[in-house]
Amino acid sequence: MKKSDITYILCCVFAAMTSFFYCCTRWFGIIGKNLPRYYPVEHAWKWVKIKGVPSQGWYAMQVFAFVCAGVVALVVYLLLKRRSGNELSLAPRRTKAIGLAATGLIMVCMAYIVYYEFDKWGIL
Repeated sequence: MKKSDITYILCCVFAAMTSFFYCCTRWFGIIGKNLPRYYPVEHAWKWVKIKGVPSQGWYAMQVFAFVCAGVVALVVYLLLKRRSGNELSLAPRRTKAIGLAATGLIMVCMAYIVYYEFDKWGIL
Protein backbone atom coordinates (compact mmCIF):
# COMPACT_ATOMS: atom_id res chain seq x y z
CA MET A 1 0.00 0.00 0.00
CA LYS A 2 1.33 3.43 -0.92
CA LYS A 3 2.13 6.01 1.74
CA SER A 4 -0.50 8.33 0.32
CA ASP A 5 -3.17 5.62 0.71
CA ILE A 6 -2.13 4.99 4.32
CA THR A 7 -2.17 8.72 5.04
CA TYR A 8 -5.63 9.10 3.51
CA ILE A 9 -7.03 6.21 5.53
CA LEU A 10 -5.44 7.48 8.76
CA CYS A 11 -6.82 10.98 8.26
CA CYS A 12 -10.31 9.60 7.66
CA VAL A 13 -10.07 7.33 10.69
CA PHE A 14 -8.73 10.08 12.97
CA ALA A 15 -11.36 12.63 11.93
CA ALA A 16 -14.26 10.19 12.21
CA MET A 17 -13.10 8.74 15.52
CA THR A 18 -12.55 12.19 17.03
CA SER A 19 -16.18 13.01 16.29
CA PHE A 20 -17.35 9.64 17.56
CA PHE A 21 -15.44 9.79 20.85
CA TYR A 22 -16.54 13.37 21.44
CA CYS A 23 -20.13 12.14 21.22
CA CYS A 24 -19.27 9.25 23.52
CA THR A 25 -18.52 11.75 26.30
CA ARG A 26 -22.18 12.77 26.10
CA TRP A 27 -23.73 9.37 25.39
CA PHE A 28 -22.03 7.65 28.30
CA GLY A 29 -21.77 10.64 30.66
CA ILE A 30 -17.99 10.46 30.74
CA ILE A 31 -17.48 14.19 31.33
CA GLY A 32 -19.36 14.29 34.61
CA LYS A 33 -17.70 11.25 36.14
CA ASN A 34 -14.20 10.65 34.84
CA LEU A 35 -12.85 13.84 33.27
CA PRO A 36 -11.62 17.00 34.98
CA ARG A 37 -13.33 20.36 34.62
CA TYR A 38 -11.69 23.76 34.31
CA TYR A 39 -12.84 26.50 36.67
CA PRO A 40 -11.91 29.80 34.99
CA VAL A 41 -12.68 32.00 38.00
CA GLU A 42 -10.31 29.98 40.19
CA HIS A 43 -7.86 29.16 37.36
CA ALA A 44 -7.87 25.53 38.46
CA TRP A 45 -8.72 22.04 37.25
CA LYS A 46 -10.87 19.82 39.48
CA TRP A 47 -12.29 16.32 39.13
CA VAL A 48 -15.63 17.22 40.71
CA LYS A 49 -18.36 19.57 39.57
CA ILE A 50 -19.08 22.23 42.14
CA LYS A 51 -22.66 23.49 42.07
CA GLY A 52 -23.08 27.21 41.50
CA VAL A 53 -19.53 27.70 40.22
CA PRO A 54 -19.05 28.06 36.44
CA SER A 55 -16.87 25.36 34.94
CA GLN A 56 -15.84 24.16 31.51
CA GLY A 57 -15.76 20.48 30.63
CA TRP A 58 -15.18 21.06 26.91
CA TYR A 59 -11.37 21.01 27.18
CA ALA A 60 -11.31 17.58 28.78
CA MET A 61 -13.88 16.29 26.31
CA GLN A 62 -11.67 17.38 23.41
CA VAL A 63 -8.55 15.84 24.93
CA PHE A 64 -10.44 12.60 25.54
CA ALA A 65 -11.68 12.53 21.93
CA PHE A 66 -8.25 13.33 20.45
CA VAL A 67 -6.41 10.77 22.59
CA CYS A 68 -8.90 7.98 21.88
CA ALA A 69 -8.92 8.79 18.15
CA GLY A 70 -5.12 8.84 18.19
CA VAL A 71 -5.02 5.38 19.73
CA VAL A 72 -7.45 4.01 17.12
CA ALA A 73 -5.45 5.68 14.31
CA LEU A 74 -2.24 4.18 15.71
CA VAL A 75 -3.77 0.70 15.75
CA VAL A 76 -5.02 1.16 12.17
CA TYR A 77 -1.58 2.42 11.14
CA LEU A 78 0.13 -0.63 12.64
CA LEU A 79 -2.33 -2.95 10.90
CA LEU A 80 -1.87 -1.18 7.57
CA LYS A 81 1.91 -1.13 7.94
CA ARG A 82 1.90 -4.87 8.53
CA ARG A 83 -0.21 -5.44 5.40
CA SER A 84 1.68 -2.95 3.25
CA GLY A 85 4.33 -5.57 2.58
CA ASN A 86 1.79 -7.37 0.40
CA GLU A 87 1.81 -4.45 -2.06
CA LEU A 88 -1.91 -3.90 -1.78
CA SER A 89 -3.32 -0.86 -3.50
CA LEU A 90 -6.39 1.10 -2.57
CA ALA A 91 -8.98 0.85 -5.34
CA PRO A 92 -10.76 4.10 -6.27
CA ARG A 93 -14.13 2.73 -5.14
CA ARG A 94 -12.68 1.85 -1.74
CA THR A 95 -11.15 5.30 -1.46
CA LYS A 96 -14.57 6.79 -2.13
CA ALA A 97 -16.26 4.40 0.31
CA ILE A 98 -13.81 5.23 3.11
CA GLY A 99 -14.26 8.95 2.54
CA LEU A 100 -18.06 8.68 2.45
CA ALA A 101 -18.15 6.52 5.58
CA ALA A 102 -15.93 8.96 7.49
CA THR A 103 -17.95 11.94 6.28
CA GLY A 104 -21.21 10.21 7.17
CA LEU A 105 -20.06 9.43 10.70
CA ILE A 106 -18.81 12.98 11.18
CA MET A 107 -22.13 14.42 9.96
CA VAL A 108 -24.17 12.17 12.27
CA CYS A 109 -21.99 13.14 15.23
CA MET A 110 -22.19 16.83 14.36
CA ALA A 111 -25.97 16.63 14.09
CA TYR A 112 -26.15 14.98 17.51
CA ILE A 113 -23.92 17.64 19.11
CA VAL A 114 -25.99 20.46 17.56
CA TYR A 115 -29.20 18.78 18.76
CA TYR A 116 -27.74 18.28 22.23
CA GLU A 117 -26.56 21.88 22.56
CA PHE A 118 -29.81 23.35 21.21
CA ASP A 119 -31.85 21.14 23.54
CA LYS A 120 -29.62 21.97 26.52
CA TRP A 121 -29.98 25.73 26.01
CA GLY A 122 -33.71 25.53 25.26
CA ILE A 123 -33.47 26.66 21.62
CA LEU A 124 -35.50 23.71 20.28
